Amino acid sequence: MRKILCLAAATVLLQQAVAQQFGGNPPSLKWRQINTDTVRVIFPAGMDAEGRRVADIIHHISRYNRASIGDLQQKVSIVLQNQTLQSNGYVQLGPFRSEFFLTPPPSSNDVGALNWVDQLALHEYRHVLQNSNFRKGLSKVFYYLGGELGQAAITNIAVPDWFWEGDAVVTETALSRQGRGRLPAFFDDFRALTLADKRYSYMQIRNGSYRKYIPDHYATGYLMTSYGRRSYGQNFWKDVTDDAVRYRRLFYPFSQSLKHRTGKNAAAFFAASLEDYKKQWTPASTPPADTLTPASRTVTHYKYVYALENGGLIVSKRSFKEIPAFYERDAEGHETRIVAPGIGFDDYFSYRNGRLLWTESRYDARWGWKDYSVVKIYDRKSGRMRTLRQERRCFSPDLSFDGAKVAVVAVSTAQQYALKILDAQSGAVIKSLPNPHNWYYTYPKFTEDDRFIISAVRDHEGKMALIRQSTEDGSVEELVPFGIQTIGIPAVQGDDIYFTAAFTDVNNVFAWKDGRVEQVTDRPNGVQHMAPVGGKLVFSEFTAEGYKLLRTATGGKPIDLQKDHHSAWLRPDFGEGDILGKITPGNYKVSKYSKAHRIFNFHSWLPRIDDPEYGLFLYGENVLGTLQSNVGYYYNTNEQSSGVGASLLYGAWYPYIRLGGDYRMQRYLRVNDTVQVIWNELDWYGGLSLPLNLTSGKYYRSLTLNTNFHQLTRYRAGNSKYRFTDDNIQYIDLGFSFANQRIRAVQNIFSHFAQTLQLRYYKTLNNVPAEQLYGRLDLYLPGLSANHSLVLQGAYQQKDTMQRYAFSDYFVYARGYEKPFYAHMYKLGANYHLPIAYPDWGFANLLYFMRLRGNLFYDHSVSWHFRRRQHFTYASAGGELFFDTKLGNVLPFTFGVRYSHLLNDDPYDPSRKGRFELIVPLQQLFSY
Repeated sequence: MRKILCLAAATVLLQQAVAQQFGGNPPSLKWRQINTDTVRVIFPAGMDAEGRRVADIIHHISRYNRASIGDLQQKVSIVLQNQTLQSNGYVQLGPFRSEFFLTPPPSSNDVGALNWVDQLALHEYRHVLQNSNFRKGLSKVFYYLGGELGQAAITNIAVPDWFWEGDAVVTETALSRQGRGRLPAFFDDFRALTLADKRYSYMQIRNGSYRKYIPDHYATGYLMTSYGRRSYGQNFWKDVTDDAVRYRRLFYPFSQSLKHRTGKNAAAFFAASLEDYKKQWTPASTPPADTLTPASRTVTHYKYVYALENGGLIVSKRSFKEIPAFYERDAEGHETRIVAPGIGFDDYFSYRNGRLLWTESRYDARWGWKDYSVVKIYDRKSGRMRTLRQERRCFSPDLSFDGAKVAVVAVSTAQQYALKILDAQSGAVIKSLPNPHNWYYTYPKFTEDDRFIISAVRDHEGKMALIRQSTEDGSVEELVPFGIQTIGIPAVQGDDIYFTAAFTDVNNVFAWKDGRVEQVTDRPNGVQHMAPVGGKLVFSEFTAEGYKLLRTATGGKPIDLQKDHHSAWLRPDFGEGDILGKITPGNYKVSKYSKAHRIFNFHSWLPRIDDPEYGLFLYGENVLGTLQSNVGYYYNTNEQSSGVGASLLYGAWYPYIRLGGDYRMQRYLRVNDTVQVIWNELDWYGGLSLPLNLTSGKYYRSLTLNTNFHQLTRYRAGNSKYRFTDDNIQYIDLGFSFANQRIRAVQNIFSHFAQTLQLRYYKTLNNVPAEQLYGRLDLYLPGLSANHSLVLQGAYQQKDTMQRYAFSDYFVYARGYEKPFYAHMYKLGANYHLPIAYPDWGFANLLYFMRLRGNLFYDHSVSWHFRRRQHFTYASAGGELFFDTKLGNVLPFTFGVRYSHLLNDDPYDPSRKGRFELIVPLQQLFSY
């Protein structure tokens, strides 16, 4: 059971790693709070309105809308982040807190047009109530044994990931007029599989695939939880989860509870819920359209499309094998790669008159929650890329027809939205159009005379309209009136405006012509983008193999926008109703939030795996994520020694500050091939760490500098006959690490171009001579095929020969050999990784095999034996077989087997010429 707890705790940490950011805000940011018996909302100064709104919604839900998950509640701290362009939110245990990232997403198709603060409060507070009501039975026992992460571990085993998110999506749908359960685009994934008659097993849906398109756990969860609510009652899931977290049935508690209450286990329940929705998704007839992109064995997305002057197309394309890039596609279907964009918060791009525009992300080097975007312009004629250098918070650029101006959607840290017009050469702001209602603009487009901008806008009630705004005086005309249906990206052709919208059960193309709206396409699944091309309309539609390009006529039929054209399944009634217009504002006191509040905040016991050290530690972290603390026990497998330690890491200032101490027992030093010395030591240390995020363009980059001072005292071990004359040692530990990794596609085993460099230097400062230098460089290069990788490695380590003190050993030795005796040593290695098969198969919902891959390697290592005054070579060649799997349908885990053929003698076993090993990289499970 302890192993299961460890794996589940790792699952929780891996899930949180995406959202959590230690030391993410500069110390200049001042914090305020609203503190009640239900919630503590913490927000930057000036964000009082958002803080009050969050508090109002949470108090209303806490009072009136808890019955469907349970009556228990715990006070939670919610931090509002306004310095980042990320659109997200999360709730975690360890420590128990939530963070809302306040910038709304650029697209309305995926999550809707609700006021973003409202949607975050509805969705994320459901996770708070889930965690509060899951502390029962055996899960409560694990809470007492392991703290908050103990509870998180056992409840993540008991309750599948699809329920956590599906139940939250049901909540945002039930308590508002929108929510993802009312969005046609939210069902595109499963609808595409239904239309293609693709039937995947429950385990395949749970685990995903490297070769098939599989809907995520949000979509799966909504199908199953909404079906459960409608079929078995509003409180059905409260009873199921109560059984599961109490472990009333020890094995597969969630599935067994479903079986007990419905006669269907989890797999059968998934099949029933999908069948219930499938009845709505089979069209009686599909209007004809020409398919422009052929079928492919690899999932490929053609998401955005623009017309070229010569009748060709400019498209965005990405696949499971290839990173996103822009291509020219001629009339015969031949594709020519133009350029690849960098990392961005949005994948949208625009095109006009030979120039492509998009935004890329830029990050503050030190503060993780402070980021920007820059506008990129690529000129096809000259082949030059230009960056509008002013860093700003903007999305969705569009170039004017005269090529002189760029329109962007801008978002301030105070959540004020604007449509800005920039100089296309310098990036300077020419004009900011008036926005008295603080509408959120999406995907602006210039009209052909550059006198107006067409944009879909969202208001604070979650309604959307299509507007035309003058670039001269800022006056606004509503072309499509405000309604709760989402509106997508417009395209301008003369006086006609094409746009996608969710007026029907499927996102389709509509057109505004002479004051009336027509429906142009009537497709069976969601349309994302379109381009008028030579009297026809080319559009991207979602299929089971990704977004595909189709072509149809541009004619349409009028549609009555006053009528609700949605079927009943997109108008679900979960028995609660829209609460957002009923909330009574509270009279809350806004006060200063002290950054020292519960600064240590110990919350959990957690295994620490940092090969070669393994341990168990008590962890603490404050709500703002500025102080991490831990105390615990560990064991070093290289040295076969154990120890106890404690440390503090303070991340609120520019360099991290580290303080700590370790007491290590039974350390040993090999004096020669047969004699070793054993001792205990006490090590106090303090230091500075500077982690820098240098990510830009197509590369994730990080650089970290470390320096630590150690005061170390050594004691003779109880059974050792050796007494140290050097009892007190002072030394410095200097570290440097750098990583540069190009973005990679889903199937790529490694990046096609990446480097990692590590340097570590130890040196004593008093009269005890001891020194060690370690360096390692890994170089990742493309192989012979898209998913092959060549990895070259070099490593070097040098130790002093006085042997008065030995530092920790991190060297990577030639595979197959025992650790040799040496003064200095280097290693060169070559690895060729390649995929072998994609099984997409598992058993018992315990272990699922996603990919089988191999690695052919050669290691060449040379050491200097200073006593024998001789070099020794250790070379080996062999192969590794890796299994990329998921444990329990959630946790990614890779293990493998290795055979090493020794090309030289191993001094510790000269007769052995080969070695088999099991590869279990535990560090991937427990990275913290």
